[in-house]
Amino acid sequence: MDSTASLNEYMAAIIESSDDAIITKNLDGVIRTWNRGAERLFGYSAEEATGQPILILIPDDRLHEEQDIIARLRRGERIQHFETVRKRKDGTLVPISLTISPVRNGGGEVIGASKIARDITQQIEATERQKLLLAEMRHRVGNCFAVAGSLISVTARQVDTSKELARVMRDRLMALSSAHRLAVADPTGKTAPPTSLEKLLHSIVTPFAGERTVDYDIEKICIVPEALTSLALILYELCTNAAKYGAFAQSDGSLALRAYRDGDRLLIKWNESCHIDPEAMNKEGFGTRMCQDVARSSLGGSITRKFKATGLCAKIDLEMRRLESTE
Repeated sequence: MDSTASLNEYMAAIIESSDDAIITKNLDGVIRTWNRGAERLFGYSAEEATGQPILILIPDDRLHEEQDIIARLRRGERIQHFETVRKRKDGTLVPISLTISPVRNGGGEVIGASKIARDITQQIEATERQKLLLAEMRHRVGNCFAVAGSLISVTARQVDTSKELARVMRDRLMALSSAHRLAVADPTGKTAPPTSLEKLLHSIVTPFAGERTVDYDIEKICIVPEALTSLALILYELCTNAAKYGAFAQSDGSLALRAYRDGDRLLIKWNESCHIDPEAMNKEGFGTRMCQDVARSSLGGSITRKFKATGLCAKIDLEMRRLESTE
């Protein structure tokens, strides 16, 4: 490696073996070199891409970016970590991070550019998951305070002394904590045993309901651990809303809860009896949208709600094969 030729061969080998796409082009936007990383990322072979305009990679709505890039290169600027979207050979779009450097001749004149492109699909997906997680955490924390406030207000009307209020609230909050553990996956990855649907419903509903009447009619079904978190989230959201606005927020409120198998579906009927304003209640907040997404993506189902002046009727329709354990 003591000669210029050997050094050039060494550099060429590094470029060719790079996981990143490394491309060079002239100032007319014509591709001059194309490594294996570019083949993997964009789908074109070196033979197909070399000599073609760089515009084959740029979606129509981003053509203006290339004009700006060329102008900056002519001024000798280097562009670092520019996040954009490019087009593969099959027409699909891929988010990438671009670093673009001017290429100069022996006289220092800019004659082209080298581009290093990195697929950032996973980073973007991770960022979106983080945003969703933070939004869910914010929603849950807010709900916890709202539920605690509702429970205190309702419990205070049912007891005679502060000592009794403290005891009842402690019992209800401990029950809520137990139910909450069912709704959150173990971060250590430890697999939980199957849980009966009846046990799941009782553990979540009871601390919210307090002394109010709950009529259970639950078919004997064992829920697989993989479905437990998703189903518990949906039930927890229904209970939270009932405690804030519905049957569990009113001293004379009640709930009729029925769950049964219907062919290859599990149907859960949630009927609250209470006094509400249907127009004010018939809105979709973050929690409702989240539950709809969970029901559809994780449990192959849907949630429908119907508000009347006398209460809420909700139906949870889920795919049985995603729920049932044979144990």
